[in-house]
Amino acid sequence: MGLDTLSFSFLFLPALLLVFSISPAKYKNLSLAVASLLFYAMNDWGNLLLMFFSILFDYLVCSKMVRSSGKMKGRQIMFWASSLKNISLILIMMAAMQLFKIPLPLGLLVYTTTSMGYVIDVYNGDERFDGSFVDYLVFTSFFGKLFAGPIVRYSDLKSQWENRNLSTERVCQGSRLYVGGLGKLVLLAQGNIAVQQEIQQIPTQDVTVLSVWLLIITSTFALYYTLTGYCDMARGLANFFGMDFPENFHHPFQSRTVSDFFNRFNITVTQFINRYVYVFLGGDTNGVLSTIVNTLLTTMLMGLWFGIRLNYLVWGIYFTGFILLEKYFLMDYLKKIPPIFDRMYTFVVVMFSFTIFSGSSLRVTGYYLSSMFGMNGLPFYNNYISYIISTHYLVILLSFFFATSLTVLLGNLIRTKMPYLLHLLDLVIYGGILLASIAFLI
Repeated sequence: MGLDTLSFSFLFLPALLLVFSISPAKYKNLSLAVASLLFYAMNDWGNLLLMFFSILFDYLVCSKMVRSSGKMKGRQIMFWASSLKNISLILIMMAAMQLFKIPLPLGLLVYTTTSMGYVIDVYNGDERFDGSFVDYLVFTSFFGKLFAGPIVRYSDLKSQWENRNLSTERVCQGSRLYVGGLGKLVLLAQGNIAVQQEIQQIPTQDVTVLSVWLLIITSTFALYYTLTGYCDMARGLANFFGMDFPENFHHPFQSRTVSDFFNRFNITVTQFINRYVYVFLGGDTNGVLSTIVNTLLTTMLMGLWFGIRLNYLVWGIYFTGFILLEKYFLMDYLKKIPPIFDRMYTFVVVMFSFTIFSGSSLRVTGYYLSSMFGMNGLPFYNNYISYIISTHYLVILLSFFFATSLTVLLGNLIRTKMPYLLHLLDLVIYGGILLASIAFLI
């Protein structure tokens, strides 16, 4: 029962909203904690205890560190025990997924990184430990963010719980985010996956240059709309319960530089790695060599967030080269040229990076790259790819359109020129997305 299922939208969520609404203020987080455990059990029962005890261990570590505030050695031992536990858990599970094809436990990366960040902050005195395990459980494992985040900070949520905003405006905003995210998952992500699968089924002798290009494009959009769809739904669900989660994707394909791309793509994960790895290692304050090494390490970690695979590692290294190139050579030139050209440069760099990301191996990536430029003697197109495009062109066009900020610009224009139409258009547009999503799910 994932977020993108009818049983969640029409059974689990309404039941939880009812329980949450009638719960006294001091028990609202308890209802969310119980619901999160129940949701986890229904989706990944075998790893429920793994998640629970991992979170409980970090909670007890924080409790022990606070009680041992005057004993530095004891605090350090507890801190490193928690950090090694979380890092080992991620590496072991990712290795098992790669070697033995075992599915990664639901939410593993989200709850371990969230919890690990909090332990680090408590250790450094940047966060206050208040002793509520129920709050800690909601903070680390709220069901809405288990699939793709975003990563949140405890102090941000704590202040929201103390002054819960359950206004009609907040609920409406949550509804827009939830329905929009559902549409991204069901209509765009699944639509691109369908195109991708059809291309992969083309006989080897009938592969064309255009089919390889379209394979990379649909693979890229499938990943993007899966991640941003889940994150939008998580933000929408958080709004329903009086929480405000940060944006995790902000039109990354419109970035003006590669560095800007990482500031817009998987934003909270990038911020986490920058805060707890890049800054910890000294950032760019210790000379050129240190900057190169630190940038390389952080971008590699951004790639390995998606799994332990050589291609993901090389994906991160690829971006390191462009980030450093911009930092030391290109930035002055990029600032001078019209925005359209630096956006085109970034889009091309990012799109080619996904040939690395999409390949099952570096050899496959090499085949993709050479085929995209006609170096394998492939024809440009044939009837196979023409048919696929003619039957899926709407998904492809919509994928490009919604990857831009045009919808935001149109919304702002309507809000300025015709504010009386805004609510009606919201109802029509989001109602249409909901109905279309339900039709595809039935």
